Amino acid sequence: MTARLTIDETRGFLDANPEVHWIDAFLFDMNGIPRGKRIRRSDLIGVAKSGIMMPTSVFIMDPLGNCVEETGRLWETGDRDHHCHLLSGTLVPIPVGDGRHAQVVMVIDAKDELDPRGVLIDQVERLTRAGQTPVAAVELEFYVTRRSTNGAFALHTPEGLSDDPSRPLTFGFEEMDALSPFIDDVYRVCEVQGLPVHTVMKESGPGQFEINLQHRPDAVAAALDGLLLKRAVKAAARAHGLEATFMAKPHHDWAGSGMHVHLSLLDKSGQNLFAGDPISPLFRHALGGMRDSMADFMAVWAQSANAYRRYVPKAYVSLAAHWGFNNRTVALRIPRGHGSATRIEHRVAGADANPYLVVASILAGASHGIANRLDPGPAVEGNSETMEAPPLPTAWVNSLDRFQRSEIVRGAFGAPFQEVFFRLKHAERSNFERIVTPLDHLWYSRVA
Repeated sequence: MTARLTIDETRGFLDANPEVHWIDAFLFDMNGIPRGKRIRRSDLIGVAKSGIMMPTSVFIMDPLGNCVEETGRLWETGDRDHHCHLLSGTLVPIPVGDGRHAQVVMVIDAKDELDPRGVLIDQVERLTRAGQTPVAAVELEFYVTRRSTNGAFALHTPEGLSDDPSRPLTFGFEEMDALSPFIDDVYRVCEVQGLPVHTVMKESGPGQFEINLQHRPDAVAAALDGLLLKRAVKAAARAHGLEATFMAKPHHDWAGSGMHVHLSLLDKSGQNLFAGDPISPLFRHALGGMRDSMADFMAVWAQSANAYRRYVPKAYVSLAAHWGFNNRTVALRIPRGHGSATRIEHRVAGADANPYLVVASILAGASHGIANRLDPGPAVEGNSETMEAPPLPTAWVNSLDRFQRSEIVRGAFGAPFQEVFFRLKHAERSNFERIVTPLDHLWYSRVA
């Protein structure tokens, strides 16, 4: 999971990619945003040998890149450095644009209780000690737009695509044909970088698409796949004069973008522990734990102010902790399949969430259910929105309060992570909600 990039691997890369002059070395913060340093080609072998430093404050940054002092982890710590090493298998070219760039993932040497990657590793190791190996895959939805000027963002559908939300062309091919050079480059980047991309499809919003990744028997690698897929999509978009956004709800009248995670568990012989008739007792317990803990982890599924705009009725977005077979109205869907294909599709998170923390939360819920032999109750048939179930906190303030109070979160992620994540996101929420917007003026200025 944390093997160091070798000097031989580094030299082999440089010999095979003489056109590369700059290498982006990065890790991922709590928001899932890559943060790091750009390395000259001539310095890469030295960095591979000796590592690189990153400040510990990288894990207390808001989406804008501000260190959040309300976490109590900035001035109080002196903002000391972490020593990091480059991760084997992640040094890859970015074969779009000018071809002069590459990238590599870095990981910290010493354990940091705030590191999202470390939080996920802890959950995987907890299951591994019990003889259970998580198999996971990520699906991501996103919007493609025309490039905006001056660094601003505007949701303008690219030329050749419909901008009419009443004409979604869902699962059609016309929109993919119109953007085929961009899609070709997404897959070219992913294949060069070893990302296990599978299908691409047109989703329900104007310029909205979904890409699925294949399953890995390594949940940490599967989560990293999701993080690197976002970077690959954005790189391909830039190369074609476009932008891509994984915002959970970029337009109030258009479909939201979600992150769906597929998960199963294997025993030591490689057999699927979820398989049964139709599912195993252990799978039922895991489902029970995921249902019981879902509201506790809502602050992870929906980590931004925008993410909560996605939770609306009749939008294939769950508002309560339902489960069911082959039913897209539920939060925990068991797709068609049996035996080795038996798995859960977790359908709650927004596409802007951090895959490290999303997968860690799912595994923590499953572990909670297995350890306590929880039962999920009956499966839902039909429209889950008409049926009773534990509701999810769909207001940010409520989900953060639930996260901070949760014994399940504390037991899985540790008290320090729980408190710092709460303070980090509470500060972000407070800063976001204090801003007076044009909508305030439009709705209230003349009637007040």
